[in-house]
Amino acid sequence: MRNEDSPVLPSSWLAGMYPRRGGTAVPPPAGVKDAVKKFERLVATKAGDLAESLARPETDAEVREAAEGFPAGGTAAVPPLGAAAVTAKVLRKLAGSRVDTAVVADAWIAARGPVFAAVAAAELAGLRVGEPGTRFHQRHEPVSRRLPAESGNLDWMPILGRVRAHLVHEADPSPVRAALAATRAARGPLSQAAAAFLLPQCTDWVDEDVLVANTAGKGDVVRLVLWSLGDGRQLDRFDPAYWREHLIESDASLATVLDGVGAAIVPVLGERMGMLPSWRGDVLGRIATALAALPDDDAFRALAAHAAQPHALLALFDAAQRSPARAVRLLEGAEGPAGALCEAYAAGYSGAPEDSGEAPAPLDGGPAPDLPGWADAAILPRVRLLGGGVLPVDAARRLVALLSRSRAGAAPAGLAEVVAACDRASLAAFGWALFQRWQSIGMPSGATWAMHGLAWIGDDDVVRRLTPLIKVWPGTGGHQRSVAGLSVLTGLGTDVALIHLNDVAEKVKFAGLRSSARGMLHTVASRLGLTGEQLADRLVPDLGLDDSGGLVLDYGPRRFVVGFDDQLRPTVADEAGKRLKSLPKPGARDDAALGPAAYQRFTALKKDVRTLAGDQIGRFERAMVTGRCWTADEFASFVVGHPLVRHIARRLVWTSTVDFRVAEDGSYAGVDDDTVKLAGDAPVSVAHPLRLGDVARWAEVFADYELLQPFPQLARETYALTPEEAKATGLTTFDGRVVPSGRVLGLERLGWSRAAPQDNGHQPWIERPLPDGARAYVRVEPGFSIGRPGEHPEQTLHALIVSRTRMGYWRNATGDVELGAVDAVAMSELLRDLHGLSRP
Repeated sequence: MRNEDSPVLPSSWLAGMYPRRGGTAVPPPAGVKDAVKKFERLVATKAGDLAESLARPETDAEVREAAEGFPAGGTAAVPPLGAAAVTAKVLRKLAGSRVDTAVVADAWIAARGPVFAAVAAAELAGLRVGEPGTRFHQRHEPVSRRLPAESGNLDWMPILGRVRAHLVHEADPSPVRAALAATRAARGPLSQAAAAFLLPQCTDWVDEDVLVANTAGKGDVVRLVLWSLGDGRQLDRFDPAYWREHLIESDASLATVLDGVGAAIVPVLGERMGMLPSWRGDVLGRIATALAALPDDDAFRALAAHAAQPHALLALFDAAQRSPARAVRLLEGAEGPAGALCEAYAAGYSGAPEDSGEAPAPLDGGPAPDLPGWADAAILPRVRLLGGGVLPVDAARRLVALLSRSRAGAAPAGLAEVVAACDRASLAAFGWALFQRWQSIGMPSGATWAMHGLAWIGDDDVVRRLTPLIKVWPGTGGHQRSVAGLSVLTGLGTDVALIHLNDVAEKVKFAGLRSSARGMLHTVASRLGLTGEQLADRLVPDLGLDDSGGLVLDYGPRRFVVGFDDQLRPTVADEAGKRLKSLPKPGARDDAALGPAAYQRFTALKKDVRTLAGDQIGRFERAMVTGRCWTADEFASFVVGHPLVRHIARRLVWTSTVDFRVAEDGSYAGVDDDTVKLAGDAPVSVAHPLRLGDVARWAEVFADYELLQPFPQLARETYALTPEEAKATGLTTFDGRVVPSGRVLGLERLGWSRAAPQDNGHQPWIERPLPDGARAYVRVEPGFSIGRPGEHPEQTLHALIVSRTRMGYWRNATGDVELGAVDAVAMSELLRDLHGLSRP
């Protein structure tokens, strides 16, 4: 059982915390080997002009006298003030370097003992080398006393902190107290505050220094007093206007104050969390971590009050994991994220008996892993086992630890055995809930495994939930996160996952994400030995429909037959065949499990069909434009034989050895309704009106059968070049035409793209690939910016060019193609796109 009454400071904070006698236990400092020799070597290299500095008239006379013996006798020959003066010179020369000055404290203690080291450290805090505010070291700078309200770079704090850490472990600190008492009596506020910092258990000193710091109002005295506080009474007397920012400036500062005053600091931390802007995420995270470390109701309430902030929610998870009883007690009735957390803990720690099953081998045995609070399996949905019962909580924790080793394209060893033993739907719900926890804490990059794991334990419902997020993340700086999401779809590899991957590759507005999705589809296609289009044919899911395109939904006492019409709108009929306006919601007489599940199945089916319809219509239009062909066997299997795609195919004219349409019974009919037979290897393509023998006759047939086409085919505008234009290498029809920038950008849906970014991200033309490998180019002015495509409201078009060499700022005309050599359909489509820019 966890001890819910002990504070839990992060281990990384303890390393920098200034410890105190009676506070959080820390081991004694490991002394630096040969510290005295190393310190004196440091002095020899960094304080060579010590004598000149001491000789300066501005140097304090007492300091001069104390330090004069050092060059001859070293540390053993000078009093603490002299050692402090020498060290101040060294620190001035070391300013900005990364030299570990802890060796100074160890050298003092090794050479002269803890009393000397304590007094020297207190003296050091009160000295300054050079003039106040001078940034860089200059030769022969004087050594003088610091002013009470003076602020420095605290270069001496590592030495004071090290001495304090040594003093914590002194068996008898009374000699140190006596020596420091004399220093306090002889010196000013800075040295006095340093003395209290070194022995914070001397509460009378700290009480005095709180009043001095309130009077000074600023400077290093404030920091030293803050890190000396030992109880809430002292904190209450200390004016927070002077120390609130110092409190949260570092992990070490906050840890030291927590160790001293405990929960008394909660009101200030709660106030700061509510006032700081979101861009100060490092500080907000520090405050939230501190509140979570305190075993205190008020600290917990402060986190709950700010649970809408990812940092606070992350810390609230940790606090709740350490104290589930407190979470349930204090969060009862809460709303939003805090309320959801309460419900999860109330369910996870209710103590109700569980029908635990036998965990699969990879999750059976061994200590329960140490997981962050947001990933605690006790507050995630239970995973049902195929052998009966549910996965025990400790085994579920081991499952989370196993998932934490997930990477893109690489499943953790042993996970396949776990998946085989679990009910896939409940396993997917477990994974999705874990993913949502990761979302709620701000999706830190170090825990992306919470999403990668979905590739191995997710299902089609996860695909439907994840894909919309993948599409929008790049708009908020989450491109890499979206790419990781695509790897989840690829890893799942189900029909629904791959169709959504294809949807991203074709429709998403972010070019980089489209490119990544296409690359992943290409990888899948290559693995199967198919072209991208052939893979897309095989990826179209049947969505559980039967060969007739129908589905029976079972409510228990009632059943309904769902189908789709030629426009892929759902149709519903009861068991008697009576057509209904829509599927009724389950009622009180329906089966409590079957009815809601069937209704949810229908809702998901409608969404999937909408996605599928848009994808397939776009694919068939592109196939018409590019001349893509199927074999007759492929056409029969993947188009006509598909329970949904056949409805789209029926509304188009196809061409092979003859032109034909797909009749309602799946047979092929010519323009005169004569039956058409095709050899298995005969090529089949979507007929472009330029390649149809009698467009008007086909239009009459479709009108007679009341067939509405999914995109303009028979009524499609077509264009041809004049003889003069066919001989030219550039078409000036559109030269000088001014069109809205938004319409130009809209051409990307038709296969056009903006130029690759040139200097400063400028994109001065648009281009479109042609079936024969050439590309069409149209320069636009002023062009687009990769970061701000909508910056200019209008664009001026220039000549249409077709070339076999890539366009650049300086055009190479050697690859230009006579326009008449371009395929007639491809040229017609180019002209149609460009004419469409000016249509009302």
